[in-house]
Amino acid sequence: LERPVGGEAAAAEEASAAVPLGPAETALTLRAKHAEAKAALLSALLGGGPLPQAGAPEHGSAQTTSAAPAAPEGISLAWNECDIERFVRAHYLPPHDAAEVVDPKTGERYFIENMEQFREFGARLLNEGQRGSGAQSAYAADTHWYSNVGGSIVKMGDSDIHMPVRVADKRRPVVIPGAALGARKKLRMNEPLIGPNAERYCSGTLASSWIGVEGPYVKRFEKELARICGCSAACAVNSGTAALYGAMKALGVEAPSHHVLVPSFTCAACADAVVHAGGRPIPIDCDMDSYGVSIEAVRKGLEENRDIVGVVIAPCYGVPARDSHEIYMLCKERGLWLCEDACESYGAQQCITQASGGSARVPVGSLSTLCVISVRSEKMIGVGEGGAIMGNDTTLVAKAKWWCSRAPCRGVGLWRVYEHDAVGQNFRLPEMLAAVGCAAAEMLPVMIERKKAIHAWYEEGFASRKELAGIRLQKSAPGDEPVWWITAALLPDGLSGEKVGMKLMKDYPDIEIRPGFFPLNTMGIFKSAWVKACPNAERLYHSLVCLPSSNQLTRPDVERVCSALADALHAVAATGAAQ
Repeated sequence: LERPVGGEAAAAEEASAAVPLGPAETALTLRAKHAEAKAALLSALLGGGPLPQAGAPEHGSAQTTSAAPAAPEGISLAWNECDIERFVRAHYLPPHDAAEVVDPKTGERYFIENMEQFREFGARLLNEGQRGSGAQSAYAADTHWYSNVGGSIVKMGDSDIHMPVRVADKRRPVVIPGAALGARKKLRMNEPLIGPNAERYCSGTLASSWIGVEGPYVKRFEKELARICGCSAACAVNSGTAALYGAMKALGVEAPSHHVLVPSFTCAACADAVVHAGGRPIPIDCDMDSYGVSIEAVRKGLEENRDIVGVVIAPCYGVPARDSHEIYMLCKERGLWLCEDACESYGAQQCITQASGGSARVPVGSLSTLCVISVRSEKMIGVGEGGAIMGNDTTLVAKAKWWCSRAPCRGVGLWRVYEHDAVGQNFRLPEMLAAVGCAAAEMLPVMIERKKAIHAWYEEGFASRKELAGIRLQKSAPGDEPVWWITAALLPDGLSGEKVGMKLMKDYPDIEIRPGFFPLNTMGIFKSAWVKACPNAERLYHSLVCLPSSNQLTRPDVERVCSALADALHAVAATGAAQ
């Protein structure tokens, strides 16, 4: 701290404090330490206490410093590694530019943020020469299989993780996978609708310093999800798969003799959760209207297998399962539990027949013993990754939460907090994602409205093109209100969804296409003596294409997809005829 002496340019040191310099210090961390030291000095000054001195000159004496040499503009390859490291660390102050180094062979400049990057620069460029960049694509890499789309292809580690960025590339904006690079916009399968309050909620979370679990936004998010699904209790977790696991454990699945009927036409997470819980999944077939588990398949599964303890249904692509209420009544009659995997369909309403003989609409998920949802980025409410377990039995939801909180001992006091009654998992949702979720949940009515409009545009586009006359769209039962999370098109018999979809994406790289679910009954990991053929699920996989359904689509976008689909159908049919 300094005080003026004699003039504006002169100042005398009032107090000083030593700031320790660690071996890994950067400009950013050193600035943080300086800020803490200044705050401590200012507090002492304002409090009237003694001020620390660290070699300060006497009051009234002029401070003299020798002129500092001009700082180098970039890294010199003639420096030793110690000097290079010090220079790199001294320049690390995001969001400002990092230190720069010049490739002497090409004159290209590179940003160096750490020594791993400098060593990679030396190994890849100085020793081997600069690699060719190849042809520039109109779209960024990874156009289809990433979390916004919902694919599950595992990306291997980036082999260039330590390769420095060229200074010239700084002018290019940071792009997400599949983004258009000066080309036509990408027509996405799905995108989140986060809402205007997300930044405010996230800023509040960071300001509070509570970014863990069980925070106020987590509680608020749980209440919102329970309201949407017509349930009395909710437990937010870090994925839809985690939610399914927690539900299976709470429902008592724990042994190979516990067989669970699951949909064959759905994400494998349904069956995975049964396996992780310790049980055995038995995939069964779906109906060809809503693509949900059929009542006939459930009845047959129960007749052939006396070890069934419960049933999982999964309303598909935003459409309530056609037979869900009949399955609910059958499970109630047989004393079985029913778990509804509503990851794709929450927000939808299904029509049920009441005991009085009348009908009523209830939220998807509200009738089941437990309901699970996903809030992955491409779902109706997207936060990145997350999910929830819900139900009207608060004790059962609490049990699921216990399993997803590492199954701690209950009622034993704080000093035994690390003691556990069972081997659980740590699957709880962190506060920051819940803050995003609260903002996204506020936009659900808008999301549903847009999804319904997009589906209606597809219906109009198909009806107006004779080339698409043989395509069937998914159907909902009378009285149901789907949210049409994805619009799926079932191609005519004999046409391969894979061939049509791949042809379309090749000719129209701005359009994303997704396959139908791979039938669980055909996967080796789920095969058993109790698993039978599921012809409907296998037919859907062979002939279904999922069309772009992002909430950002416009009517002209949907018209383009319809035209592209007609072209792809014609091309594939012509190729087949020629062969």
